[in-house]
Amino acid sequence: MSFEPGRRSFEDYPDALDIEADVCVIGAGAGGCAAACAIAESGLEVAVVEEGRHWRPADFRPDDPPWALSHLYQEKGSRAAFGNGVILVNGGRGVGGSTLLNSAICFKTPRPILEDWASRDLPTVAPEAFEPLLDRVWNTIGVVQNPPAIQRTNNLIFKEGAEALGLKGDFLWRNAPGCVGCGVCQLGCPSGGKNSVDRTFLSLAIGTGRCGVYADCRVEVAETEGGQVVAIGGSTLSPDGYTPAGTFRVRAKQFLVSGGPVGSPRFLMRNELSASAHLGQHLHLHPALGFIGHFQKEVVPWDGVSQGYYVDRWERGYLLQTATAPPDQLFALLPLKLGPEIMGVMGEARRLALAGVLVHDEDSVGSVNELAMLYSLGGMDRQRLLLGVREGLRVYFAAGADYVVPAIAGVGRIRDPDEIDARIPLDIPARELVGIASHPMGTCRMASSIDEGVVDARGRVFGWDNLFVADASVFPSSLGVNPQVTVMAMGLMVGAGMAAQA
Repeated sequence: MSFEPGRRSFEDYPDALDIEADVCVIGAGAGGCAAACAIAESGLEVAVVEEGRHWRPADFRPDDPPWALSHLYQEKGSRAAFGNGVILVNGGRGVGGSTLLNSAICFKTPRPILEDWASRDLPTVAPEAFEPLLDRVWNTIGVVQNPPAIQRTNNLIFKEGAEALGLKGDFLWRNAPGCVGCGVCQLGCPSGGKNSVDRTFLSLAIGTGRCGVYADCRVEVAETEGGQVVAIGGSTLSPDGYTPAGTFRVRAKQFLVSGGPVGSPRFLMRNELSASAHLGQHLHLHPALGFIGHFQKEVVPWDGVSQGYYVDRWERGYLLQTATAPPDQLFALLPLKLGPEIMGVMGEARRLALAGVLVHDEDSVGSVNELAMLYSLGGMDRQRLLLGVREGLRVYFAAGADYVVPAIAGVGRIRDPDEIDARIPLDIPARELVGIASHPMGTCRMASSIDEGVVDARGRVFGWDNLFVADASVFPSSLGVNPQVTVMAMGLMVGAGMAAQA
């Protein structure tokens, strides 16, 4: 099978699949799909290979979280970072990557972050160069603020409490113009109301007639000659998504790695494609910590926009954001004793509201190697998590909560807002925080030289003529906000630069 435009999957492949294109993109997530769009629009043929499958809204099973974990999540939802605590690190698997299961939250890259990146001798990400790309992303993926009617009580009750305390909050901007408020973004959008990247940038790329998307292809090896990569190869996977069934090989003039901040450095490591000491280093996660409030009225924390409202505390290093979760995930979140204590809370699950704090990690230290993610939560970041939880609990009390429960081992229910500080001292160790993260960044850091990073200002891997990276792994620092818009803009920038070089 030579190059063919359109969407292809296991059912279309011979035992040995052989493809040749101008450019090969490894990974069909936010960065890879946006880059493929820029490359195809330039007139080049681009082959996108992806380990996961193609998914349609009708394929998702909103009433079956175990199915989603098995089919849509990296490592079946068990991926975690280990250090002075354990933090679950979510990631998507499929054509669309993490945009298949994120909450559609959209932030443009904060200007202070772009100014910091530009100050590192990286002109491609200076505000004047990068902000037009952010605007294109914003328009292409249809970012809107969803109306109050579909926010429903879980979001509106947090808004009520935040306003009572005089906090600066707003409905979140989301690339979900067709959202119906079913609250299951993390299980795949069954309504098609979310504009995941496979339905936007990748569709635009395919529409040029110059983009072929090959799902069910796990990339394993790279072939090199001199200073160039000449081909990549691996296994085609059967419909279960994990069993090898055949082989494939892609030859191209240029290659773009977009496997995410875990997959990209591991691919470069396995194939000895980077000599930088920074490969796999500088992992940032935006660690988050959840909390609930119990109310006399019905809230139903799995109903409404999945993350619809936030309080901006960026100047303090964190954001407060609402969240939705079905009962089984609520049960896993609550660090309460098994038996009457946790079942007493779960028995009133429909009266619970759910939110969390996300920190702009600045003094934590993380890395990725071929076997694990390592991450030690820094003292400042840990205190910011705790301060954010304290503030979030006060928001719930201001909205009329009977009691609150933070995702911190041993704290339990708090019934009096005056007890919050005493019950949540700032010296609680990281190992007692039931943390979660969805935004790994930084493991193939962009820099002006190999002494400082892995790729240059155009995303090219130092030491290679035709090998590039475009995903959140190239971020020079922690972003501080949900990253998908920045990742797509990075893909557009790197893809356009590759096309110009061809």
